[in-house]
Amino acid sequence: MKRTLFVVAALVAFASAASAATLSVVSNKLTYNIGETITLTVTGNTAPGGKAASILGRLEYSAALTTTTTASQSQLTRAGGALFALTGVLTLGDGFATVMNQIIDGGGTPRTVDNLQISTAQLLADAAGTVNVEWDADIQGLDFFGLTNATNPGTVASFTIIPEPTTAALLGLGLLGLVLGGRRRS
Repeated sequence: MKRTLFVVAALVAFASAASAATLSVVSNKLTYNIGETITLTVTGNTAPGGKAASILGRLEYSAALTTTTTASQSQLTRAGGALFALTGVLTLGDGFATVMNQIIDGGGTPRTVDNLQISTAQLLADAAGTVNVEWDADIQGLDFFGLTNATNPGTVASFTIIPEPTTAALLGLGLLGLVLGGRRRS
């Protein structure tokens, strides 16, 4: 009986390890000035033997602080040919970008990918504040080699937008000049 339980436990552990997958979202900097371009990069890993028929996912962030400008996905390849085929244009909108929308050739045969850059999205910093980036698991869903819930709800990347220091300095110098000019006339 103990031997049977041990074998079952080992098989369950192996099966869950075989389908393990991770996604990471990284911004190219931690702080941005208003007007700067923010680049988010999505990278993925799978365990040996991971299976997927498609990968898809959408990132959400503050539409009040950013404007989505572009999103592009890599043609995921393996030795001997394409791993995934692009399935169309990625959708962009106020506060979101679809960053993965691909279908596998051959339908769900085991694949292994390590530190594979999947896609990038570019945003424009519009207003000061902290921007939290999250996977949207409700509208489009998230699917990457069995990973359907990447810390959702939860922040997968975060960055801060600050007012441009040179603009504030010029404004301060202009106000100081007005004050000093007014004192000379008096």
